[in-house]
Amino acid sequence: MNKKFLSAILFGALMVSSTGTFVSCKDYDDDIENLQGQINSNKDAIAALQKLVGEGKWVTNISPVENGFAVTMSDGTTTSITGIKGADGKDGTEWTIGEDGFWYKDGEKTTSQAIAKDGEDGKPGATAPSPKIDANGMWVVYEWDAVKGEFVEKTTEISAQGTSAYVVKKDGVYVLHIADETGKFQEVTLPATSDAFVVEAPAAVVKVKFQTAKWQPAVKNTTEKAKKAYKTLTEKFTDLAGIAANAKVKQGGELPVLVNPANVELTDKFDFSLQLAKGKVLDIALSNPVKGIADDWKVNNGSMSRAAKTEDCLWTLDVEPAYNEKDKKYATTENEEASLVVENEKGTVVKTAFAYQVSADEVNENVDVNAGTVTYAPTIDLTAVDAKTEKAGIIYANEYKGKAIVKLRDQLNIEQYGLSLDGNVLTIANMPANVSGITVKLNVIALGLNGSAVDKDIDVTVNQDIQVAGGLEDKNVTLSTEKVSDAYTQNVLWDVADFQFTTATQKDAFFKAGKTMSVYLLDENGDKPETATYTYTTDDNNLAQYKSDGKATATSYSDFAKFGFSLNAAEYVPGTYAIVFEATDGAATIVKSEATMIVSNPKAEDIFKLVPDFTTANVLQVIGDYTTVNNKVVYDLEDGILAPDFAGSDVTYIDLDHKAWEEAMGADTEMGAIDWIDDQGRLSVYQNAWNGDDTKANEYMLNKERNIRATYTLYGNAENTIDYDFKVIVKSSVYTADGSNVTVKAITGAFGKEVNMTSNISAVYALGINKGKALTLFGNAGGSTQKDVTDYDAPKKDAAGKYVVNADATPIEIAKADLIKFGMTVDVYTALGADDKFFLTVENNDVTVGSENSTLKGWETIMTEVNKYYTYNNGTWGDKAGLSADEKAARDASAEVALFKAYKDKLAYDTKKETVTTQAKPASDEIKSVTFAWDDTKLAEKFVTSTTIGTDGKFTAKAEADIKASDLVNGKAELKVNMKVTDKWGMVMTKTYTVTIKK
Repeated sequence: MNKKFLSAILFGALMVSSTGTFVSCKDYDDDIENLQGQINSNKDAIAALQKLVGEGKWVTNISPVENGFAVTMSDGTTTSITGIKGADGKDGTEWTIGEDGFWYKDGEKTTSQAIAKDGEDGKPGATAPSPKIDANGMWVVYEWDAVKGEFVEKTTEISAQGTSAYVVKKDGVYVLHIADETGKFQEVTLPATSDAFVVEAPAAVVKVKFQTAKWQPAVKNTTEKAKKAYKTLTEKFTDLAGIAANAKVKQGGELPVLVNPANVELTDKFDFSLQLAKGKVLDIALSNPVKGIADDWKVNNGSMSRAAKTEDCLWTLDVEPAYNEKDKKYATTENEEASLVVENEKGTVVKTAFAYQVSADEVNENVDVNAGTVTYAPTIDLTAVDAKTEKAGIIYANEYKGKAIVKLRDQLNIEQYGLSLDGNVLTIANMPANVSGITVKLNVIALGLNGSAVDKDIDVTVNQDIQVAGGLEDKNVTLSTEKVSDAYTQNVLWDVADFQFTTATQKDAFFKAGKTMSVYLLDENGDKPETATYTYTTDDNNLAQYKSDGKATATSYSDFAKFGFSLNAAEYVPGTYAIVFEATDGAATIVKSEATMIVSNPKAEDIFKLVPDFTTANVLQVIGDYTTVNNKVVYDLEDGILAPDFAGSDVTYIDLDHKAWEEAMGADTEMGAIDWIDDQGRLSVYQNAWNGDDTKANEYMLNKERNIRATYTLYGNAENTIDYDFKVIVKSSVYTADGSNVTVKAITGAFGKEVNMTSNISAVYALGINKGKALTLFGNAGGSTQKDVTDYDAPKKDAAGKYVVNADATPIEIAKADLIKFGMTVDVYTALGADDKFFLTVENNDVTVGSENSTLKGWETIMTEVNKYYTYNNGTWGDKAGLSADEKAARDASAEVALFKAYKDKLAYDTKKETVTTQAKPASDEIKSVTFAWDDTKLAEKFVTSTTIGTDGKFTAKAEADIKASDLVNGKAELKVNMKVTDKWGMVMTKTYTVTIKK
């Protein structure tokens, strides 16, 4: 038989009539849980024994102690087991079977025989059931009645009063009987020898059912649908063809047994039999031991009476009763309970209690199939009984050996939930998280034991298993930085799912319940005040219930997903809050839960920023006002900080370096002695010597970083403040240490001429809102001057006056690619030889190549066109004023303009005078003075008329005749000039550059 084994052991036809306990070999926690309500005082001891047996240990000694036993295991550990009937308990009682086959109580022989005569076929005689205590508190034993040939109960005259624990040793095991709080005895079986093992029936009564029926497919399948279903099944299961009409068909018969320790492996080399109490060995063959329980173990209408909690301990044996042709029936246990006898290869014999009933059911009804309800898992065996619903997904009645064809029947259903089937195993790939269950639509064609067939559509319900094991989650709340309407509020929400409700009834009750959330601000010791700091309730409508978006109000339990309150940042201060939440329905409490909420301000660095234009490397670059306070620069720090509107305007500043100086009790000569924050809360910094003449140059306050703290009130709440620490440095907006914001172009003067250096010197602001903009170092009075400019209409010419030339008096060759643009015809161009060259002329030039003639444009023709669009404007070459759009388009399309741009820089020209008018312009306000000085005065004396340079930056070079030729290098002189720029912050910037004097 093809078997699949389940992790949860489900007994279909296994009927439990008492509360026997077996030793587990794997899942100790589950066993402890099952025993906890029955043997609370012994749970740890029993679990320890279970674990040792599971590891292959055995009992070496049991000795009585008050109210129970001390059990010594083979590893030397001793564990006490006691009953819990009360303080009147006495030492545990030990019942054993002596070698003579009689019962012994605490070592004393009784008159009761505990071993039957030898069994049939050489099998050992049956062992009597364990003694028990009757309702009158007397011991009852089972003794062999030779006349009746069976064990009979015998009430002894031995009192069992006060007995709460006793042990029976028989069949190679110890059976501990331990009273629970009700007085009922529970059993724990332990091996008694090293080679012993324990076999137990999983329950006090195990009903092993097999079914029989007469095979009549022709009679049972009368409809076309049934006939078609039967035909489909016979095509699928070809072995059906071998069953003759009206033949007796049998199925089922699987016997479960628990085996300890876990390392015992049952094999076909073991001998298995069933014996009645009378010692009769039944004509029922047991074979094919398989670990676990088969998936075709029959389930009674999808329900079961009990599910075992073990995995590795359970084995299944095939049951094959002999068929009596004379009586036309199979062998059974004859309405009695039988003991399973197991003998291993070494001849060790162990037995179970008399617990097994093997019987046959005659099946006359046709096969049927119905839908059940199962709990969601990614994969589900639809024929296995669900541990929670106690139903299988597919519930068969009167089916034959699980012969069925199961299909998913609805494509939409398949796609919606990602359904697939592998035999009876359903896979759900897309189980929605927000539903309590789904429907799986199946078609099942099943075969009955009597040959009937059914074709049926069923809808299996798959419930989503959610446990109520949660509560309020702790919260970390950062006060909001976004204004909602007129306040900075935010919803603090909890998910209903956090409570892990398992049913709609629970969730509906929670939805309808009145809810109160009390919020307590804990003090510095973590203690909660007597009264809540804030209280929110559903009755006051300030504790709201929402749908999943956290915005729309929930209308029923089905869309109820979140709940919580609106937290107004103006009302809270940072701290730890205890939250007590209760949902009630009248006097009944539905849910009560507590959580912690930590409220924090947003991080200072996230809500405050230094103005980017004023900041370099995270340091506020302050220029400030140098005019208000003598020798100081003052600055309103709020101008350098970008603060949100929920940060109040009532801000205070602290000079952290000065504070540190105070705390360290520093010396008055240290820079920290000066507080950079004045009594008006402004930054106030000395421009230069804060300590008079004793101030060292490297201790000037300008260009020194300082640590400042700004303290703001947030959200208009005087109790909620936040510190923002930053660095500040006071600088001149025009000063750079290396003079990099000053640009000096090449300054060249002629012998005997005045040289104005300022025209080639420019500067830009180094800091502040004008950073990068032009800075005026030198003022001027304005006026008109004559400027030499290039005269494009007067190119230099060769001696003959035909060709224009460059600075070396060399004619300008026309690039071959430009000849067409200059006017050469295509015929002439194509006749050109490799060595033919043409040069730019003053006037148009007629040229001949072979027999072809052409005229090339001269420079005058080009300039005639160029002068339509270009001229000098205040000494600068550019577009003529007022060009129309059409004129600009014509300019851009002009071939002559293009040739001008391509060749103008190749030509040499005469110059002409252009009038340049300048407006009067003072130096920038930040500039206090600019002075010039020769770097080497003695060297300058050789080449200039005066060693003093005026503030206008002008000097006069000596005439060449007044200069010694030996003092010139390559006919020129180079002199270094130091320019000092003093600003109104008192900073002095020096720029050194070179002036060249030549012809």
